[in-house]
Amino acid sequence: SIQHLWYLKFRVPPYSNMKLFKSNVAAFVLSIFIAGSEADGSSEPSAISNIVEFTVANLDPNDDGASNKFRVQLRPSWAPIGVERFQELTSSNFWEDVRIFRNMPNFMSQFGISSDPAVQASWSSRGNIQDDAVVTSNSRGTVTFATSGANSRTTQIFINTADNSFLDRQGFSPIGEVLPAGDGYGGMEVVDKFYSEYGESPDQGKITNEGVSYLNAQFPDLSYFEKAEFIAGGSHFQEEA
Repeated sequence: SIQHLWYLKFRVPPYSNMKLFKSNVAAFVLSIFIAGSEADGSSEPSAISNIVEFTVANLDPNDDGASNKFRVQLRPSWAPIGVERFQELTSSNFWEDVRIFRNMPNFMSQFGISSDPAVQASWSSRGNIQDDAVVTSNSRGTVTFATSGANSRTTQIFINTADNSFLDRQGFSPIGEVLPAGDGYGGMEVVDKFYSEYGESPDQGKITNEGVSYLNAQFPDLSYFEKAEFIAGGSHFQEEA
């Protein structure tokens, strides 16, 4: 079952309040990014966006010359609260060194427990986020928060590797989708190469409590994220069309 997971608690304001807040602070936040880029001599600010590029290590099979990058297009119109949490995680570099610890071919690939127990404990102290309504189906390529019940989303994510519409009525609300392959990055063909031989064997409690020492000792071949970064093209403060 996709529902036997480990979770945290985190409050966020209602989305109606979030929209007003965002519009008031947008210019301020962007001015900080621009000021920082001018100070260090870079030509473009590193702003939060609705597109995140993941770089993956330990792909299976690791074909020579194949891309090890894929991009996720976040969709605030689908799940504003979930997108907000995903952007917070990305901004904090949470995804770096995170293992894709649960891989079930033709179903889904799951990740979202930090390899550093201290980092995971910090997010545990923040708590769960509230549910978003399910407005689009869990089709292949959609990205969704794992949940154990109502209002229990935390840091765990899965990518649907098949059409899993049965999850819609269980309250799993997609927050975005893997983009088709483009210049310098792949699409779902990268996700399909996440190492899957361990299946559901990694113990989520031990990952949470022991982190990378447990993972390296017991599951050294798991695919993991080397980096996740925002890509220009989707403003954090604007709804995607």
